[in-house]
Amino acid sequence: MERFLVSAATGAMTSLLGKLGTMLTDEYKLLKDVRGDIEFLKDELEAMQTFLLVMADVEEPNPQAKLRADAVRELSYDIEEKIDKFMLFFNHESSSKSKSIKEILGKIKPKVLDIKTRHKIAKDVRDIKRTVEETSKRYARYQIDGSSMPRNNRVDPRLCAIYKDPSELVGIDTPRDELVKLMSDDGGELATQLTIVSIVGTGGLGKTTLARQVYNKLGANFDCRAFVSISRSPNMTKILSSILYQLRNQDQDHAGPGDPQFIIDHIREFLKDKRYLIVIDDIWDVPTWKLLECAFVKGCHGNRLMRTTRNNNVAISCCSSSRNLVYKIKPLSHADSKRLLFKRIFGGEESCPSNLKEASTDILRKCGGLPLAINVTSSLLATRKTEQKWNEVRSRITSAEGIGSHMKHILSMSYFYLPLYLRSCLLYLTMFPEDYEVQKECLVHRWISEGFICGKDGEDLVELGDTYFYELVNRNLIEPVEVDYNGKASSCRVHDIMLDLLIDLSNGENFSSLLSNKANLARRIRRLSLMGNEDEGIIEQLDVSHARSLGVFRPTKQLPSLMKSDVLHVLDLSGCRGLENHHVRDIGRLVQLRYLNIHGTSINELPKKIGDLEYLETLYVDPGMIVLPESVSRLKRLTRLYVGTGTKLPDVIGNMENLQELRSINPFLQSTSFPEELGKLINLRKLGIHWRTSRSVGSSYKEKLVSSLCKLENFNLRTLNISFWLDEEDDFIRDFGFPRLNSVRTIRLWVGKFCWIAKCMLSHANLQDLGIMSGKIEQQDVETAGSISTLAEFGVFPACEGPVTITSRGFQQLQEFRFTWFNGLMFEAGAMPNLKELALTIPMYMLNYSESCFDFGIQHLASLATIHVQIDCRAVKAADVAALVCVLKSMAVAHPNRPALKMRTICEEDMLPDE
Repeated sequence: MERFLVSAATGAMTSLLGKLGTMLTDEYKLLKDVRGDIEFLKDELEAMQTFLLVMADVEEPNPQAKLRADAVRELSYDIEEKIDKFMLFFNHESSSKSKSIKEILGKIKPKVLDIKTRHKIAKDVRDIKRTVEETSKRYARYQIDGSSMPRNNRVDPRLCAIYKDPSELVGIDTPRDELVKLMSDDGGELATQLTIVSIVGTGGLGKTTLARQVYNKLGANFDCRAFVSISRSPNMTKILSSILYQLRNQDQDHAGPGDPQFIIDHIREFLKDKRYLIVIDDIWDVPTWKLLECAFVKGCHGNRLMRTTRNNNVAISCCSSSRNLVYKIKPLSHADSKRLLFKRIFGGEESCPSNLKEASTDILRKCGGLPLAINVTSSLLATRKTEQKWNEVRSRITSAEGIGSHMKHILSMSYFYLPLYLRSCLLYLTMFPEDYEVQKECLVHRWISEGFICGKDGEDLVELGDTYFYELVNRNLIEPVEVDYNGKASSCRVHDIMLDLLIDLSNGENFSSLLSNKANLARRIRRLSLMGNEDEGIIEQLDVSHARSLGVFRPTKQLPSLMKSDVLHVLDLSGCRGLENHHVRDIGRLVQLRYLNIHGTSINELPKKIGDLEYLETLYVDPGMIVLPESVSRLKRLTRLYVGTGTKLPDVIGNMENLQELRSINPFLQSTSFPEELGKLINLRKLGIHWRTSRSVGSSYKEKLVSSLCKLENFNLRTLNISFWLDEEDDFIRDFGFPRLNSVRTIRLWVGKFCWIAKCMLSHANLQDLGIMSGKIEQQDVETAGSISTLAEFGVFPACEGPVTITSRGFQQLQEFRFTWFNGLMFEAGAMPNLKELALTIPMYMLNYSESCFDFGIQHLASLATIHVQIDCRAVKAADVAALVCVLKSMAVAHPNRPALKMRTICEEDMLPDE
């Protein structure tokens, strides 16, 4: 079974074949000739799918083969659109059957029309068959013999990096010296052990160059050495032979026979009493490394292995001891980027004319610290030393042509090594603007709605989509943003250079469209993004009748007509405040819509026709929406519903039997039947509620609500997040509390006293995240929170009554601690032994600042990796802020773990003037 229904390489072919197979079942009452035509189509399209799968791995196909692949891919989309209309007709017919005499008599006339419709379907199927036959015959007539196909014997681009002159390198000294230190003898027992160091980073960062410099610097200290580069499809015999001949320092022709096992035996025999240094450059997968590893004896001579890779999983694949290390190579700093650019063009920055420096700033920003990108760009600039020419290059490097064929080839190697299902997911990021922070949750939901993710029976598609997202992160193809203590990112960005390549690949396969004033409006649009800078006249001319995705970004205030967009699967309008109710007036026509996001818009009312969207799976509405139409309860396929805390749901939400996620609802704004209706959602897995009652809500309603929550947990509820807004008169939580629920993961106290939720809080066996957002906190409250054995995240944001001391008795599993500093904080020895992230907000205007007040025992946090500090600068002088920054830096440096220190200042405009 394929892991996708739709992909960039095969179009809608997998999905289409599945639907054709479904139409051949007895459920669909087809005319006899139609069944035969569909069987023909299925067989023919299966052959076309095989062709597309083969073409998917050809980086530079000959023009005729590419033309055929493009035509077949487009054909799959066109046929699926027609098949969807057929299936929609049959589904409506079967669902509209009734039993009353009056309704049966009323359907006699429509049945005559149904017969006509069936004959029209038969004619349409014959037309599709004819089109498929013509496509196959056309390309058979012009088949090119393999011998006449162009050959492209590309030189391995890594050769240039291997033989780079050290005098041409910039920013290499520090990482080279750090790696040399890691790999050098330390004089102790570990000096005799095998040390393995992995250099990991995206293509173009200079991994090969760095590895070669370390290799050259350390090589003389070893008895023998070897440096080999791996391809995406490695010839292991050739690679092992190269290692052996380099170790023996002899010609490869004399390295031995071509049997890999024979060569491995010879390498092991040769190395058993020698001290060696071996570099394996650009490893693509773990199995390749595992085979190579068989050749390297560990020994007791202080042997050293170095690997470079683009994949984090490969980098950590052998990290099982203290002598297996991962070094994450970083982009060049802005200063080093400037030095490299001007050194290559002018010999140094001082020789660069001042009028060219402004253009160079934008050019370097685009290069993003990638040495390869800077080198490629400098070659373009070196022969164009005028302001006009530099500005032309500045504009040109916003396209794949501008980044150069060398850079493009380096990056495309990573793309073509991806499995097909990940290629589509990665290409889909061309739907977002440059430097845009893409939220993982929304991205995964859009992937699902597009058909890029296809799981086995019962497999959670969101969880599967999350693994796809993190796989792209691990392959260094997307940059993680908002990384938590577990190393998991909640969003991502795409490097500008990588985005340019993806846009180029996307254009080549007509995967997605980005408009400009020179857009080709004659080309069928399959996926469209409006970035907010398009000409209104162009938008009016757009034909989006074949578009499957439409994404809109602010400040867009205009949409193309959606009247004929009956194949649209994804409509994302989030964040566009200029869009209002009339923009979604005809949304009921989008019969194939799976995903709708209007969060952050001015749309506060949905039309009743939204209930006609029988395929809708994901719905985000704006928090300002007061009420959802009752027709929403007809959305039987709706899986995820996200509303505001002030939104009233339909009275009969229990009809939405497929719902798996629901947030963020206030149960006390709903109808009196809500608790009972909630209990009917037995497939619900994630639920977010705001417990914000009013005086009119009695205990009976609350008891029914809690009873339904217990019922849901007995079925599928696994994650329950609760936010409390409590007052003195709401004694239900304080006196009775929630029953013990294993699904409660997060609790937030927005209004109320900590002691009011203590009983409730301590009863839940899997509580992981606790946030106290207001009120007064005392030492005993912190100790109570510390007694929760499962707590991983704890945030304290209100004022504390006196100093807070964290002892060694609690918070044994806590990994992230967020604290607003008012009256002091102290960590005792052994406190929070697993804490990785400490986030402090320091309101300096409330402190009697002195260096001694910041000696708070941070050295006792044994696992600390990152410190986040936000400094509120109101009513203090700049000198005081500067002094605090120095103290914080010294504190981080003095910590045994040398944790990363990330600081930001706020309210700088309200600082006091310096005297």
